Amino acid sequence: MDPLQSKLNLENDLNRIADVIAENGWEIQPWPITDVTLVVSMASVIDKEKYCLLIACEDYPEKPPSIKCVTPGTRNSNEMKAWPNCEGFRAPTDLCLSISREALMQVHPEWSRDARYAWTTNGNPIWYVLSSLQDRLNDPTKYHGRQG
Repeated sequence: MDPLQSKLNLENDLNRIADVIAENGWEIQPWPITDVTLVVSMASVIDKEKYCLLIACEDYPEKPPSIKCVTPGTRNSNEMKAWPNCEGFRAPTDLCLSISREALMQVHPEWSRDARYAWTTNGNPIWYVLSSLQDRLNDPTKYHGRQG
């Protein structure tokens, strides 16, 4: 997919959920977006710990985004303290969740053939990704604080 078209698709979907972004206190950098890679900061309601997620949306919305937890400023994903101790977050490598490119296309390609896990372009995929991440960080059965 043309990178400009991916950016336009992503920008449109983010603009459609501006109220949700504000309600959840998500910070998106850069804003307005300048390409298909952005950093989204979100906090767990459990302990108020804030996490920065580097989300790369090449071929959006046709393919799922790459998602990594990173340190603010340096965008380093190799530091354990950048990652939550949370089900599906495999610090410091990837997210093993059906919303991430790494899980769907590298770790579990078979998920793409299973309707329960396959990536869908229906609705607003970036809303689904961000909401799923926030839900996981807010779930005390899945989230257990910060790594490291």
